Amino acid sequence: MLGVKDLENPLLIDQPTTRSHRAYFGVFLVVGVAFGLIGPSISLLADQVSATLASVGIVLVTYGFGYIIGTQIFARGYDRGYGNRLIGTSLLIAATCLASIPFVSARLILALMFFLFGAAVSTSDVGCNTLIVWELKERVGPRLALMHTMFGVGAILSPLIVRGSDEIRGDSALAFWFAGAAIATIAIVVLNHRQPTDPHLETRADTPDISNKQIALVVMFFLAYVALEVVFVTWIYTYGTKIGLSKTEAAVLTSTYWIGFMLGRFVTVFLAQKSHGILAIQLGAILNVGVCVALYFRFDSVLLPCAFIYGIAAAPQFPLMFGFIGNRTSLSGKMTARIVGTAGLSSTTLPWLAGQLLERVGEWTFPVFLACTALIVLLGTKLITNSFGISEHISKTSASIN
Repeated sequence: MLGVKDLENPLLIDQPTTRSHRAYFGVFLVVGVAFGLIGPSISLLADQVSATLASVGIVLVTYGFGYIIGTQIFARGYDRGYGNRLIGTSLLIAATCLASIPFVSARLILALMFFLFGAAVSTSDVGCNTLIVWELKERVGPRLALMHTMFGVGAILSPLIVRGSDEIRGDSALAFWFAGAAIATIAIVVLNHRQPTDPHLETRADTPDISNKQIALVVMFFLAYVALEVVFVTWIYTYGTKIGLSKTEAAVLTSTYWIGFMLGRFVTVFLAQKSHGILAIQLGAILNVGVCVALYFRFDSVLLPCAFIYGIAAAPQFPLMFGFIGNRTSLSGKMTARIVGTAGLSSTTLPWLAGQLLERVGEWTFPVFLACTALIVLLGTKLITNSFGISEHISKTSASIN
């Protein structure tokens, strides 16, 4: 029931109740499945287009470039009210691209498919991250974390799906067709949900997002974090085979990472309800560095625990930082596009660079590269905390203790 103060707020009266966030959980679930296919299928895609592993890495560049294009052009449509229509349409495009990949025999056409897939996925990413905040407002924290958890749930079986497709057909076709069908199904679900509206629409023009300095710090953090996550999951399968693991063992190694990642995202749901999000990000980055040290010194007997720990440590960092920033700004589609666009820039260049080093220089470059990204995340978290300040909740807690 609405109280007197609620009746005085026209936004609460005019906006119908929506339940789109449940559909957004499904979006992240199926996008997680699709994204998790990329790393384990790289060698199979190289065989499919008769290219070397290093040269087929261009698909990572075009995927990331498409991701940036999606955030900077199409994703701005959320501030214009396109909402679920834009999410659903972008998902249908992504599904079409995935279903087409097994029929491609030319490297440049494969790169084009990944470019379109990246643009479509980034458009849906911006939409889900923005509209769930608009719909749930101050209640968004745990549900935002849960939405990102679904990404890990979807990705956890991807390496094994690729391995199964390889065993049955000798390629990755079944895996991409499965992911395409799943995304198309969720697209239809999203299109049948009423979309949330912007609760800050009337005041946004008078309320700037954040300063240029703060934007620079956010960009630094997300550039490093996305590399920390994407480089690991993209190349851990190849790294495993290069140090002597079988394809099955390398697939298990990748899935172990996703198991840890999924559990980490579930833990994030509870961390988002507390006041320790920044501390969790910092501890996670330190654990990531520790795993990199173990990989560098080739403690191969603990590879599985290392992959598991790395996943747990990496998982909370994106949603907790996104929530930290969202609680301090009137989050718009434009602002979300900046954050997600930064992720796209990172996934465009840094996984490609890490792959070149792994292929041309040696296995030791893999943990060194990842350790550098984790250290930048650690530094970025400290600088962002100093710039934005601690949350009101923490301030009240400290005051009550004193």
